[in-house]
Amino acid sequence: MKKILDILRNGLLQNIVIGIYFITLLLECYFLYYRNYTLRIYSRPTLMPILFLIFFQQFISRNHLFIIAAMIASCLGDYLTISYSPLYQWTGLACYGLSFIFYAIQLHKLEYLSFASSKTAVFISLVGLMIYIVVLEYFASSHNLTLTKKPLTYMYATAMAVLAATIFNIFFNNKAFNFKFALTAVALLILANLLFDTSLYYFHRKQTWVDCISAFSYGTYQFLIVRGLLRAKDKIMGTEYFNRI
Repeated sequence: MKKILDILRNGLLQNIVIGIYFITLLLECYFLYYRNYTLRIYSRPTLMPILFLIFFQQFISRNHLFIIAAMIASCLGDYLTISYSPLYQWTGLACYGLSFIFYAIQLHKLEYLSFASSKTAVFISLVGLMIYIVVLEYFASSHNLTLTKKPLTYMYATAMAVLAATIFNIFFNNKAFNFKFALTAVALLILANLLFDTSLYYFHRKQTWVDCISAFSYGTYQFLIVRGLLRAKDKIMGTEYFNRI
């Protein structure tokens, strides 16, 4: 097992795996643009397993359990949301929301950091959540849309707000590590969701370029949050920390 991990951590192989990840992400965008949903059932669920290979190129221990849980939840979300079954799609959305919570918990578990409560972080996240709910409600009423499972949609948005609040909090309160990667990741996540809603409720999926940008933004968010969290843990606590069983 140790030899396999040593091979995975080879610098050249790391770059190859990262390249494969973004090639697969571009294929996902290509299939979305041309509405090739048959091939998309292979591209979308493949992204997270490739990201797992990137994950295994780092030192790992039980202290990474929440990252692993978030990745598994995201992987299930990718698999379920490409289904035509409404039940599967809503279950997949719940998996995505759960992944946000797991990432937020992992950020809180970064040892040696100060987690003084930041009212600014909470305020920004709450305002963003309220704006999203108000805009969605206004849009639904003005366009005579019946949004099914609305509470689940708002629970998903709340989970995203929790992750955003955690990232803002750690960025404002800690100088031990540069968390700009997390700010970029959450900005891409918000952009991906805004574009998805715009494509679904405004363009009615007729403008596939919007779906492409949304998919690429989400895929880049996943890469940044996983890779960034691993590097943050590595730099803050040192690689010796990860050798503990």
